[in-house]
Amino acid sequence: MTTFRWFTPWRMLLSILLALFVAQTVGYGQTAKLHPRRIAVFGSSVANGRGDEFARDGYTGMLRTLMAARGWEVLNQSRGGDNVRSIVPRFTPAGAPDPKVRYLTAVNPSYVVIGLSFGNEGLYEAKTTAEKEAVFKAYGEGVQALIDRARQNNIVPIISGVYTRSVYTPEDYSFLRRMNVIQQQWDVPIVNFLGATDDGHGRWSLGWDDKHPQASGHKEMFYAFVPTLFEALEAGKATPVKPVNSRSFARVAGGRAPLTYTPDSVVHPFAVSVMVRAQGNGTVAAIAGSTLVAKTETRPNEGKPFEATTLVADRTFTATLAVQNGRWAYQSAGGTVVDSGVAADARWHHIVLSHFTGLGETYLYVDGKLTGKVAERLEPNRFVIGGPGSGPGGGAAPAGPRQADYKDLFIFRSALNADEVAVLADGKLLQGSLEIYAPLTDAEFASNGSVENRAQSLAALKTGAERIVRVDDAGSTN
Repeated sequence: MTTFRWFTPWRMLLSILLALFVAQTVGYGQTAKLHPRRIAVFGSSVANGRGDEFARDGYTGMLRTLMAARGWEVLNQSRGGDNVRSIVPRFTPAGAPDPKVRYLTAVNPSYVVIGLSFGNEGLYEAKTTAEKEAVFKAYGEGVQALIDRARQNNIVPIISGVYTRSVYTPEDYSFLRRMNVIQQQWDVPIVNFLGATDDGHGRWSLGWDDKHPQASGHKEMFYAFVPTLFEALEAGKATPVKPVNSRSFARVAGGRAPLTYTPDSVVHPFAVSVMVRAQGNGTVAAIAGSTLVAKTETRPNEGKPFEATTLVADRTFTATLAVQNGRWAYQSAGGTVVDSGVAADARWHHIVLSHFTGLGETYLYVDGKLTGKVAERLEPNRFVIGGPGSGPGGGAAPAGPRQADYKDLFIFRSALNADEVAVLADGKLLQGSLEIYAPLTDAEFASNGSVENRAQSLAALKTGAERIVRVDDAGSTN
């Protein structure tokens, strides 16, 4: 998938207008010192918390609470109805600032989350494919212009990806998915909101009205933020890239818990992607945590009653990815086995487990193709690669295959759709809500240590006491 940057007369005009606004900022915003741990969320109504029946600023308010405990500030500089054009005058005041306007540079942040999507751009309202294509391009150019301007002002940009709307048509959904993939390949951190909100048709899985999620939907979007993203950016951690021409991988024999990741905050939507080559039956990955159940009750929202959904913990679970009867399979939290029908032969296979918590479904992909799904809602708190883990649930599952090879492990805080899986299967990298990217090409895997994580996070993939061997295979392909 090509990483697009558009150079059109429209973008040139927008850049000129942005430059004019910059020229008029003397005495405002960036003349003051940037606050090193201040984040501004700069977007439209969803970023402003619309739909949150508790009126707590939605996902922005939840991010504020999380980051305050880590010593950061989060300010909400969003305004309902904004799009890539109407937000531009709010970047910096031109002349004397209007006290009723939330400007970005007036609060001197060091980081900005740009929270815009297609909802106010006219994608749905456009009547023809050509008109929708024009909206698509204008939105992409507009977001990139905001990224560029943030960097010109020494503000580190993060973007929220596109998200759903309850009236989108299948054609609108195709544009949504297309932009979602493109933006995840830009050189900018991104939060994958589509994987947190999608019902499989481009509409809200936990919505309030056409354009806005309810409080539980805001929570799913919040969970898609990598909690240590800002610390990683503060430390100068670069955009993740894949190793160049590497033919190395990690080899495990009959493992129980050779590689483990334990999140330090709640996970809902997630995806695990890994390249595996296995000999014999056995467990190649396990996910443990709590199942969730949906409870509904009537609540007021902006003076109107609606059926609000809350997801609450139910029972503990361990689910596994394994080779069963010589084929790749997923055993769900409830014990349902999804048999891919694909043989675990001597070749490398790309395995993806993608879980949409809001929707309540888990999908198994093998070699880029959907091979089955199961209904469940999960809140995982432990991921094991190379075996079933130890302790309740995991201890009952078979150990890892007698020998299995692993490389290019990704763990995302958002679900992946078929388009995203196809990009990964093609050997490319996506960075939306990416918490762990371990190429598994480390020079050595020391017991009870950790392995290289190239994602823009400070999360650690830990090694256990079992032996993991680095193999350099001239016959393998990266």
